[in-house]
Amino acid sequence: MNPKQEKLSSATQSQPALLKLPKSEFTGSILGLAVLSVVNFIWFSNNLGFETVCPHPFWLVILPMAARYGFKSGAFAGVLAGLILLGLRKLGHPGEPWRALWTLSNMVQPILFIAVGILLGEIRESQKTRYEKLVVDHNDLTERHEDVIQRYEALSRAKQELDTHIISQEQSLTTVYEAAKGLKSLREEEIYPAVVEFLVTFLAADACSVYLLAEDRLLLAACQDPEDDFERQTELSVDEGMVAEAISTNRTVSLNALTPSADFAQLADDGIVICVPLLDSNNHVLGVLNIERLPFLKFNPQAVRLASIIGEWCGSAIENARTYQDTRDRNISNDVTGAYTYAYFLKRLQEEFLRARRYGQELSLIVFKIDDFNSIEDGLQQDILTVVSLVFKNRLREIDLYFHDQEESRYFIVLPGTEMGGAQVASRKIFSEILAFKFRPYEDDRAMSIRTGIASFTGTMEQPEELIAEAVDAIKKIKY
Repeated sequence: MNPKQEKLSSATQSQPALLKLPKSEFTGSILGLAVLSVVNFIWFSNNLGFETVCPHPFWLVILPMAARYGFKSGAFAGVLAGLILLGLRKLGHPGEPWRALWTLSNMVQPILFIAVGILLGEIRESQKTRYEKLVVDHNDLTERHEDVIQRYEALSRAKQELDTHIISQEQSLTTVYEAAKGLKSLREEEIYPAVVEFLVTFLAADACSVYLLAEDRLLLAACQDPEDDFERQTELSVDEGMVAEAISTNRTVSLNALTPSADFAQLADDGIVICVPLLDSNNHVLGVLNIERLPFLKFNPQAVRLASIIGEWCGSAIENARTYQDTRDRNISNDVTGAYTYAYFLKRLQEEFLRARRYGQELSLIVFKIDDFNSIEDGLQQDILTVVSLVFKNRLREIDLYFHDQEESRYFIVLPGTEMGGAQVASRKIFSEILAFKFRPYEDDRAMSIRTGIASFTGTMEQPEELIAEAVDAIKKIKY
């Protein structure tokens, strides 16, 4: 930094702290009230203080400043407006003593200026706080989403490596890719059968299985068993046999590598040829991959290595799927339609149901279903769901909530504090407004068909599922 810049920086730092404040928060109020005061003097000199004008022109400054900048600006604008108003009133009645200005009738308007400025400013501050929290939550979800993408890319790279190993065993790239599709899934339950199929296809395993760790037990997740009298255990101990060896060392264990061991005979009785621990990125055990029967000619170091690669791939796929599911569970609303998710629906309905039962409050549930939704063109489906969600948003109260069902064609609407009659009125209004769009999404050009069902809480209901079942059952009974 040159001397001139240092001097400028030093001069800037030595300025009073007041000059560093955001000037627009205060100068906006000062300029606005000054302009109104000048207007009062020039064109309304016989009505100083705008005593006969209602609403008072000073609100044009107080309300925007409080709504835009928050508490400090709202309080400042309210106090300044009150002082200016008192000053103008004094100028309009110069003969009156100062103490006459402090009467209740004269102080009502200034006090109202200050109170509204502070109240509206506080509301703005709470909104800003909430917005900042939403930004933090959004950033957190974005980071999780990026982490899922990175894990997915790592999984894709692992797949390519495994493809190379399989090709060296005279298997075609096309066959490997088709068999590996299941391991790219983000649904955990689809991964285990794909791993078993992979072992059968490329290792020619006659019997293999995947067990998942649950507390201190290993539970069967998927398997391939021969047609003979093979006995499959649905649960394994983590402290016995080859499984215990693989879990304790976090390494693949094979029967041929254990031949010199004094416990070889006991380990062989387990009936496991190769045991691969399934590990996450932190080397925590998720389960094991077992090969119980393998052709003699296939049982070699290359097969053990391939089983280890498949186990590593499977562990990454499981962790990736669980991370993805955890991220989805944290997201309680649909980014496109704004409707809450079905999982959040079950949680909120449980809360509202318990509140209604405990305090004797009213509670109603509306179900909207679009008929023949699967026959609508895919590109048009999302447009219809978006329009329907906008109708819900505009027609429902702030305390009412609308949710997507597991079926895309169905919505649930929770109406706290609403009895059956009120729910029927709300349902008819929403129904009519949706039909007013005159959608004709079907191939035969007929109008879109919608059905609704309504149920209300009764004192005899014990679980929220009863309310859901009654509303769904009522779909076929209500006609508008």
